[in-house]
Amino acid sequence: MSRVILCSGIRAKEPFVMKASGRKVYTVEELCYCLRDELETLDGDILGNGLADFLGNELKLTDRATTLRTLINDNSDLKSRLVVVLCASDLYTAPEINEICEEFERSLNMTPLVRAKKIADRHLTEGRIKAAFNAYRDILSDERVGDLSDSELSAIMHNCGVIRMRMGYLEEAASLFLRAFAHTDDQAAVRCYLMALKLIGDEERYIKEAMRLFDSGDLIKELEEEYSREVGRFEESGGLDCIERLKALIENFRPGEFDRLTHDIIGELKASYRADLESNE
Repeated sequence: MSRVILCSGIRAKEPFVMKASGRKVYTVEELCYCLRDELETLDGDILGNGLADFLGNELKLTDRATTLRTLINDNSDLKSRLVVVLCASDLYTAPEINEICEEFERSLNMTPLVRAKKIADRHLTEGRIKAAFNAYRDILSDERVGDLSDSELSAIMHNCGVIRMRMGYLEEAASLFLRAFAHTDDQAAVRCYLMALKLIGDEERYIKEAMRLFDSGDLIKELEEEYSREVGRFEESGGLDCIERLKALIENFRPGEFDRLTHDIIGELKASYRADLESNE
């Protein structure tokens, strides 16, 4: 179950910004919640002097700030620094803080690339697409990439493929999905690979690869039906027409109209999203 966080202390005038997510924190309760929620991103920079300044100058928790600075100056372990901050509020009980610290220790014991993958996964989950892709790309270019398991490599390549497909780089997405499939024989990856080929419009290549990778004609039929459903849904929403109009404006170099149309489309998407939220309440 979720809990209601009652912020009873001082509210900061200037927030503390969580480095990985960009969340702005104004109270000690919010700070403790975000530290717990972003454990895998915590390092000496986050649990450093900037946090001590925030505790002392903004939240007026001078004793906590002094203790944290002492730990920092003594090069104490990160878990000890985290405990000092978590104990500054009543958000978590002592047993809960112990559990958080155990989880934090497990995170610290991960290899650097596995930890980096978890941070990249969080970026993707929370919609920070560019940050996620850059983080995944850094992992794949790291000389230690061979230390990752096949399943971890497959997941990274699959997620990169999803990002590139969203951005319209279909050939690159197809290549990434195929590489992901090569590592684990993941059916989800091969389906995405074939869907990318379908979207590229290379029907001959699509059929050839589908026959090579799928033993069952039923699976190919299922993929075709899925593609038809998505295209039909897109056409009904007017999305296809909008894309054609945007393409024409770009080709005819009419940036003013292009900007107005994209603004209208974004407004419609936001309105549709809000309507969906309200209907689910």
